[in-house]
Amino acid sequence: MMDVSYNKLLYFMGLWRDLSSKNFIVCLGRKEKKRMGIGRGGSGRIRFIIRKKMVMVCTGWLLLIMVTIGKGEELHKVGNSQGWTPNQNYTHWSSSHHFYLGDWLYFVFDKRYYNVLEVNKRSFEDCNEKDFIKNITRGGRDVFQLTELHPYFFIGGGGYCFQGMKLAVYMSTVDHSAPAPSPAGSNKSGGAFLSNNPTLCCSILNALLLFVAIFFLGG
Repeated sequence: MMDVSYNKLLYFMGLWRDLSSKNFIVCLGRKEKKRMGIGRGGSGRIRFIIRKKMVMVCTGWLLLIMVTIGKGEELHKVGNSQGWTPNQNYTHWSSSHHFYLGDWLYFVFDKRYYNVLEVNKRSFEDCNEKDFIKNITRGGRDVFQLTELHPYFFIGGGGYCFQGMKLAVYMSTVDHSAPAPSPAGSNKSGGAFLSNNPTLCCSILNALLLFVAIFFLGG
């Protein structure tokens, strides 16, 4: 979600540069210039007006990102930096995460050796890969969405399940998009969410810095 919003922000900033260029003023006819009150030496004024409007648009888009970013689905990279490999404790990994309806699991692995199979609980316990529900293996960078409120079970085929490649995901029933109750007298703004998400803060800060640089240096 963040990548999509960031790309749209860059699009708006590119549009702002085009609109604030001198070429835009040249393309205006005499009637248009007269109606807009632009004479000789008036190009600086129109660029300022357009820039001001684009500042409002981009600022509004950033605010929209900050308001909505916490309401979307979460992407969980299975195994964190280790990915989907043998000899890992995925029970420990799963217990340190909360999974909600609509969230995604992200499996990263070498597809030449490993795969990811969705199975039922019995097959999970027995490491039985024959009666799998779904083979979600595609290219080794595969995602799976949690669309129902029931436990999910995954194993690695080829005997790797016996080497620890097995994952049980138990869903949480609380809606993670709903804000948690705030203590009396506490700040109810979105600052707490942003302060707990340093990566998101850095992305927004980078977008703001890029926008400011284009605004002041792209005259």
